[in-house]
Formats: sequence, C-alpha cells, structure tokens
Amino acid sequence: MTSFSKLAVFAVMLLAAFPAMADEGDWYVTPSIIYTDDDGDRLIDDSLGGMQFQVGREMSTRFSLEGLLGYHDIDGYPGQKHLELGINAVGKLLPDSVASPYLIVGLGYLRAEVGQPDFGGLPAAGSTASAATATAGLGIQVDFGDSPWSLRAEWRLRRTFDSDTSLTDQVGSLGLQYSFGGSEERPAPIVMAEPEPVQEAEPVPEVKPDTDGDGITDDRDLCPGTMTGAKVDANGCEEIRLQNVHFDTESSELDAVAQRKLDEAAETLARHPGLKVEIAGHADSRGPTDYNLALSERRAEAVRRYLEQKGIEPVRMTARGYGESQPIAGNDTATGQAENRRVELHAMGR
Repeated sequence: MTSFSKLAVFAVMLLAAFPAMADEGDWYVTPSIIYTDDDGDRLIDDSLGGMQFQVGREMSTRFSLEGLLGYHDIDGYPGQKHLELGINAVGKLLPDSVASPYLIVGLGYLRAEVGQPDFGGLPAAGSTASAATATAGLGIQVDFGDSPWSLRAEWRLRRTFDSDTSLTDQVGSLGLQYSFGGSEERPAPIVMAEPEPVQEAEPVPEVKPDTDGDGITDDRDLCPGTMTGAKVDANGCEEIRLQNVHFDTESSELDAVAQRKLDEAAETLARHPGLKVEIAGHADSRGPTDYNLALSERRAEAVRRYLEQKGIEPVRMTARGYGESQPIAGNDTATGQAENRRVELHAMGR
C-alpha cells in the first residue's frame, strides 16, 4: 500500500470517529465537486477536478462542527494530487431562512504528490510534500422545504504552512447535503411573507330598542304594539293571509264556502283598518278570451260588494279581472280548471 493510500485510510477513520465529538442536533453528510484556483507558485492549472466529503453535526441552530476529506487531481506542469484533511467550524448567519449564508473556519493537513520535474524549490518528481493548513471562507445553504436535502455552495481560502514556503489556494465546492438523525425535529424554514395590512377594528353596532319584541326595532316598526308571537313583515306589521275564493264554471256567484272564507277575510281586515287590498279575479281557459276577462271582472266585483256589506270601506279595495292570463294549475284537467276559477285577495300595504 502506497503512502498516499495509507493517508486516505487514515482520513476515512478520522471522519468516521468525528461524530462522537457532538452532543445534539442533526447529523449531516455533504459530498461535493470542487474547483481549485491554486497559488501561482505551484505552476499548475486551475482545475475542476476532485471531490470533497464533509461529515458533521449541528451543535446548535447556528453552529456546527464538521470533518473534511478532499481529493484534488490537478493538471499542469508539474501535475499534482492533493489529499486534504480538516476540522472546520461552521456558523450560520440566518439559520431559520430558506437560504442561509454561513462562515467557515478551520485547521487541517494537506499532502501533495508531485508527478512532474522539480521547479523553483517545489518538490521534485515523484516526491510528496505535507503541510499544516488554515482555512476560512463563505458559503450558502439552500433548504428544499421540509426535505432533509439542501444545496450547499462555498468558496474558501486555504493557507499552507511549511519551512520553505507558504501558499494560498482558493477552493470552491458545490454539493448536496443530507441531514439525518438528531434528537430534535428539523425546524421548517421560515419564508418571509408580505405583512398583512392592518385592519381597523369595526365599531360596535348600537343596540336599538324593540319594544314589542317582534324583531323589528322601534325606529323601523310601522306597527308598534304587535301581539306577541305574531308573524310580521319587514315593516313590523302582522302578515295578512287571505284565502282564495273559488267559483263554479261560468259563474260569479258566491257559494257558502266562499262566503265563509270572505267572512274570515272581513274579520282580518277589520283588525287592520289601515290595510288595503287588491281583489284579483281569474278564469280557466275554456271559452273566448274576452268572455273570460269579463267573467273574471264580475267575480272580483262580487267579492268586493260582499266585503263592503261586511263593513270594509270601499276606498280600501280595488277590484280587477285578469281573465285566463294567470293560471296557477294546468287547464287540461277538471281539477286544474277549478283551481283557476278563483278570486285572490292581495294585501297592498297600509
């Protein structure tokens, strides 16, 4: 096993042991691709070539500790392969937002295996160089709703220290972070929303008196003193229900049943002296239209005279015939025809 392979095995063992350092919160792993903008003194090309793997744990909502293992395969003259180990502290600036920027600082170790001839004091071909490192940078983590997955991008400066020279590389990474475990539920990200407009409190409506308790306040009640329990209209006046009066075929004579209904109507009208009514006469469709119109007028007039005899003032009553124009049942049956031979009493107001 080469020294480079031994170092890789040691790095994996270090990262596997790292979570034991943490106390609480979610675990996470972040595999990433990396871009290396190397120090010019290395004489190698900038390169998108390598992988980085981070494993860590959230110590609080704002602070995490993580271990890092990175492998860089960089082309150039001379070409180099880097193995990077590190322990970093991550501080989130907006931990409750969907997109949270963060700071990262840490210490580590970099081992470089050089594959080309020696230049300017750099390691010779086939040699290796190891140095301690310090790193600092910025990143942003974007959560995918309530999912344990998030997108993570960062850019950091990495400074190497050895006895001959110190080099500063820039390392960019883009990866997917997966969070798991932990003793607490992962908080849902807070999405900033437009503040709702402040609504003025509605004034408390004034309670108006209803002396007779009919549901219509005194300022709108045109019939104060309505009997308790009586059904009233929108003006607070007792609703008047007048029954229809029916007639025999081609007749305008009032039979005994019709007279009893009109007696009840007269009593109701007497209790409400201000009430005016329309007396509407109707006929079935048999016979000529003109004849039916005249017949309906005679029926309405017969009812008006009867009510007048019962003491209802003529000025309170209007008689009108509608002929066969307003049927309330079909004229194709005897029952329907009988329903249509009628006089209706309509309350017209006070």
